[in-house]
Amino acid sequence: MLRVWGEGAVGAVNEVFRPIRGVSLSKSPSGRPRVGRVGRGIGDEVVALILDEPGQTLEVEIQCHGGPAAVGLVIDSLERVGVRWRSADDWLADHQSSRLKWLAHHDLVHAETDRTARYLLAQAQGALDEAIETIRNQMGNTPSEAIRRLDRLIQVAEVGLHLVSGWRIALAGRPNVGKSRLLNALAGYGRAIVSPTPGTTRDVVTARIAIEGWPVEVSDTAGLRETHDPIEAGGVVLARSRHEGADLVLLILDQSEPLSESDRALLSEYESSLIVCNKSDLTAAWEPEPSWKEVQRISAERGDGLESLVATLSRRIVPTPPDVEEAIPFRAEQREQLIEIRRLLQEGSLDDARKKLDWLQYEAT
Repeated sequence: MLRVWGEGAVGAVNEVFRPIRGVSLSKSPSGRPRVGRVGRGIGDEVVALILDEPGQTLEVEIQCHGGPAAVGLVIDSLERVGVRWRSADDWLADHQSSRLKWLAHHDLVHAETDRTARYLLAQAQGALDEAIETIRNQMGNTPSEAIRRLDRLIQVAEVGLHLVSGWRIALAGRPNVGKSRLLNALAGYGRAIVSPTPGTTRDVVTARIAIEGWPVEVSDTAGLRETHDPIEAGGVVLARSRHEGADLVLLILDQSEPLSESDRALLSEYESSLIVCNKSDLTAAWEPEPSWKEVQRISAERGDGLESLVATLSRRIVPTPPDVEEAIPFRAEQREQLIEIRRLLQEGSLDDARKKLDWLQYEAT
């Protein structure tokens, strides 16, 4: 889909658009789709539509076939009548009154799920701008209410910062507890090699999935144990690094074998992890201890308990999902600026706080 905008946009497209039937494009009412051809020779069959948006000069949207050759036919014809090629970012910069809307439109292109796209679409349509305007108006008369609203924006930014990049979940545990099989079960296909040989997984193996609409990267890592094999030892180092950078670690335990000293050491090391007792399809050799905070029982082999595990993962990464139309900061610099604005407002530096708001709304990159 191509958009031609600026003074003379309709006239330029009219020169290259050959309607299948009826009057020329320039004599068509806005909002009426017209079928025709654009390009040398037979050209590409396209749909052209004049757009009449309030406050904007007339624009033309051209819907052509995909692929570089078909698109190239249309662009070549437009360039021959003086139309200059510009990027979608240029169009956004010309049409958005707020830098926040521009950034939201930009990130919306990279949204991987319907759920995250809806949140970004709300920001592209002005949800975050409206929240900032409200805060700006409250700063002088009710600063405490402005601070309360800032607190909420800073809080929900924890979700907003993951809308494009997603969350990271890492699988940890000693060798052969079923980490690779669980990765495959969550991904829905054989992403990782499964073998009874201890230490099979050496590198970090990842799969990009969606958990209840949240984009997630799941990492299968080397089994954690002491080893003299330099390659496996390197895998263990990579594993621990991946665990440190994860939003959530799943500590996988094999319930069909007695708990080992290695298992107990990992339970102490990964206190904030979600404990997953695997191989529930086999006879249990032990039961979870009452002191363990939260436990999920599964069989990665048969799929038992996976539905409950997925629901728990969703709750752990996003405990309280924001309303879909709520204002949500979605970039790190936005959250940092909001934290700074809150500090300035608490200190009574009203002018500086307003300048920061203006920068955030209209100049932030």
